[in-house]
Amino acid sequence: MFDSRYTPIDLKETNFFKPLRLSNNIILKHRGVMPPLTRLRNVPGNTYDLSIEYTKTTEWKSFVSNPKNKTGEKIRGLAEEYYYQRSQKEGTLIIIEGTIISERAGGVSTAPGIFNETQVENLSKIVDSIHENKSYAVQQIVALGRQADAEYLKSKNLKYMAPSAVYVSENDRYQTKIKSERSGNQLTECTLQDLQNIKDDFVFSAKKALDAGCDAVEIHGANGYLLNQFLDKKTNKRLDIYGTQNNENRARYFLEVFDAVVAAHGADKVAIRLSPFGLMGDMTAASDPDDTVQFYKYLYSELEKRRVDGKGPLYLSLIEPRTDEIDLSKDNKKVSNEFVFENFKGVVIRAGNFILDKEFTKKTIDQNDRTLLAFGRYFISNPDLIERLEQGLEINEYDRNTFYTGGMHGYIDYKYYQ
Repeated sequence: MFDSRYTPIDLKETNFFKPLRLSNNIILKHRGVMPPLTRLRNVPGNTYDLSIEYTKTTEWKSFVSNPKNKTGEKIRGLAEEYYYQRSQKEGTLIIIEGTIISERAGGVSTAPGIFNETQVENLSKIVDSIHENKSYAVQQIVALGRQADAEYLKSKNLKYMAPSAVYVSENDRYQTKIKSERSGNQLTECTLQDLQNIKDDFVFSAKKALDAGCDAVEIHGANGYLLNQFLDKKTNKRLDIYGTQNNENRARYFLEVFDAVVAAHGADKVAIRLSPFGLMGDMTAASDPDDTVQFYKYLYSELEKRRVDGKGPLYLSLIEPRTDEIDLSKDNKKVSNEFVFENFKGVVIRAGNFILDKEFTKKTIDQNDRTLLAFGRYFISNPDLIERLEQGLEINEYDRNTFYTGGMHGYIDYKYYQ
């Protein structure tokens, strides 16, 4: 079913279909990006579901019998098929969903991980399916912090930790405090040794992702996860050099992690994702935009110094303070990511309702020649999204009810344009 809210947009006269060189090894054919989208199609051991049982179902046989659904004759594992479909437009940047860096920095059974050889072998098949289409694979890597499942961590004999012992107080979608109290695994402040261990885990996990063939990794500093928790004044109450007493301390741990991964693997292999005004995970930066803007100006300037010195990042990916359900910038014009370009001169990916708001889409993509646009929910429901945008075609409506349910439905059975 087509989404009735959308009318085709003409992007042919914009920058959208112009190539962009991210590095010597990544040359994009267009400016549309598939961002990291958690789908929870995993099996025990924090590995992607690569089973082929779905191919035996009546539903899949019916799907592949239609030649317009371009899946090819090769039988692929479930997650492998998902990424293969969405990378079929040559030269597309595919950012693979948030993947945990270690057991101690994780804390959820249903998310993929990239910290052991089984996971490397598993991920390599997904990367191969993307490369088969002459597209590019970037692996997002993440530490959960207080958004972890304390009960799950307790079952692994691991402690539940964050920058400070501050529980989620609003919109605790994962019931983190309840699980912590129920399991007796109380939230604790990371020690300096914990911070070193997690930093080492980021470096090691990045190596494993690159071993699997990924073209780069993206450090997840957004959406209320551990690194974002260090940047937010509500969640970071530390009194040491990693506290929020000043901009230098507030950014210190994030930059230490970034610098360590770059030193180990090269600046052309390391990108960053941030959500300056994000609400997920009980983040509060949007409530004080003046403070948020001045801090992120500092952070972007530090990253720009590194970029000029050849120490990255490959790109910055920013989540806009707007979706089709909520637009924080309507009530406060200071809540905006526009200031990034004043302080960072590298490539920026922007994500946030760039399908339905056509005028904003055109304005943003032509703002400069170093902007990419990420499409989340519509890349889920349209495996051929870039072709539809190129040809001015209607787009499939997405089914939110199947985002995290497991299995093939709502994952690899969205129809190509009919």
